[in-house]
Formats: sequence, structure tokens, C-alpha cells
Amino acid sequence: MSPSLVALQELVSLAETVPAAMAKKAGLSTSELHSLRHLMRGPMGPVELAKALGVTSAASSGVVDRLVGHGHAERRAHPGDGRRTEVVITDSGRAEVIARLQPMFAGLAEVDNELDDDQRDLVERYLRGAAAAMRALVD
Repeated sequence: MSPSLVALQELVSLAETVPAAMAKKAGLSTSELHSLRHLMRGPMGPVELAKALGVTSAASSGVVDRLVGHGHAERRAHPGDGRRTEVVITDSGRAEVIARLQPMFAGLAEVDNELDDDQRDLVERYLRGAAAAMRALVD
């Protein structure tokens, strides 16, 4: 196996451990952390969140209950249909996610800044090709 494939395999393996480590440091479950990540993109209905997490509606409801208890999410009436509810991330939840991810993003930006444009193009092609190879397994 080439050194670049070994490095990529190490990165993929390490990336698998990041959510659990982040969640533990934040005092959250991995499902709670993943929920916050989804909610960063915008409000979601409880069923939609359950589908995104790959869990039952009942399990998702428990996750939301805990996030609400931590002050990281709120349940609100859906603006277009008052019979429905949506889950919204709070400023506290957003701050928690950003605080946990910021050091990693800063480190990645530092590594990226060390590259010139040609190197960056080569790395991008390699990573997009690797992503396409992985995507072929899940599509």
C-alpha cells in the first residue's frame, strides 16, 4: 500500500472517532451531537430528524428531549402549519458545536495555507477521487 493510501486510511479511521470524542467532551451522546450538526443547517421536523439520524421517531424524540434539557434545542410550532412542530438549534447548541469543531478547522486551515495553488489542486483531485470511490460503496 502506498504512503498516500496509508495516510488516507489513517485519516478515515481517525475521522470515525471524532464524533464520539467530541460528544463525550461536550457531555452529549453521539446522537445528540449528530442532531445538532443536522440542526445547524436549519430547523427540522421530528420525523425528518429521525430519518436523518437513522433512528425511530421515539428514539429521536428522546434525543430532542435531552437537547432541550441541555438548552441546545427548542421545539417550536411550525411556521407554515401550526399543528406541526419543528426542532430548532439554540445559540447555546450552535456555540457548543462551533467550540468543539473550531480547533480542528483552525488546524486544517493552517495545513491548507502551507500549500501553493498547484499543490492544493492536486490534493483536491485526490480527495474528490477518494470520496467518489467511497461514495460508490454507499450509492
